[in-house]
This record gives sequence, C-alpha cells and structure tokens, in this order.
Amino acid sequence: MKQLIVLLAGALITALAMQAQTARPSCRVGVFDSRAVALAWGRSDEGMEVVKQIRAEYDKAKAANDEKRMKEMEQEGQWHQVRMHQLVFSTGPVAFILAKVKDKLPEIARQERVTAIVSKWELPYTEPGTELVDVTLPLVKLFHPSEQVLKWVEEMKNQPPVPFDTLPLDPNL
Repeated sequence: MKQLIVLLAGALITALAMQAQTARPSCRVGVFDSRAVALAWGRSDEGMEVVKQIRAEYDKAKAANDEKRMKEMEQEGQWHQVRMHQLVFSTGPVAFILAKVKDKLPEIARQERVTAIVSKWELPYTEPGTELVDVTLPLVKLFHPSEQVLKWVEEMKNQPPVPFDTLPLDPNL
C-alpha cells in the first residue's frame, strides 16, 4: 500500500511538472490591417480636413497670384495622394494615424485581451502558441467610418496588398 501511495504521488508530481511546462500562458497579440486603418482615417472628418486645407491654401495662393505657393500646394496635394495610396493599397506605416487615438488603444487591448497591437504586415515571426487576434474593426471604428467605408474595409480582406516596391513614387504617374 505504501508503495502504491509513493507511486501515485510520483505520477502526480510528474504530471503536474509536465503540465506546468506545457501550460505556458498563451500570448495574445492584436493584429490589424494597416490599409483599413489608413482608409478609415483618410475618409474621416480629420483626414478629409487635410485635403481641404491643402485646397484652401492653393485657392488662397491663386487669389493672391502667388504662382510659387500655388505650385507648392499643387505638389503637396499630389504627394498627399501618393502617400495615401501607399497606405491604403499597400502596407505603408500608419503609426502617425494611430498616434491620434493612442489614448483609446489600451481600452481596445483590454477588451480584446491582447498584450500588444501591431500591424499584421509588420509581424515577421511569432512563437508557436501565440494567438493572433484581429483588432482591425475596433481600430477602424475609432475614426467613425461611414457604412461605405466599412463595406470597403470588409472587401479589403479578400484583396492582398500591392507590394510596396511596385507602387509608383512619382505623383505625376
């Protein structure tokens, strides 16, 4: 009987030790499609205001017959469009956009029970057992998207990003 108790105790200790080794806490990482975040911000009131400001500066320069400033603002408008295409159609970085809502990110992380939030295009490796949680929609909703933008975001899921190195960099192309 004593041997049986020792044997059972040994088996229990071994089982608990094995469980402790394999029961590493799962790491949950929030991932998002940066294209969707860029689209939501670009179509938001704030994103559209950037375009309006460029246009207003252009119109002001035109009214003042300031050819130099008109050309600058025309070029700024073209470059803004190139940058937005890099973000919405490819995998350009959206850190400057998320910085605008950084105070809201901890709440999304808490709600989704994730320890980090990162672009899915910027995650070259995860350990086996890491759980990736898509937080794209909660991030997109921070920019109060229209139903049309939400529809486009949904459609994006079926489209791979355009490789960044194939995008035209010249705003005149």
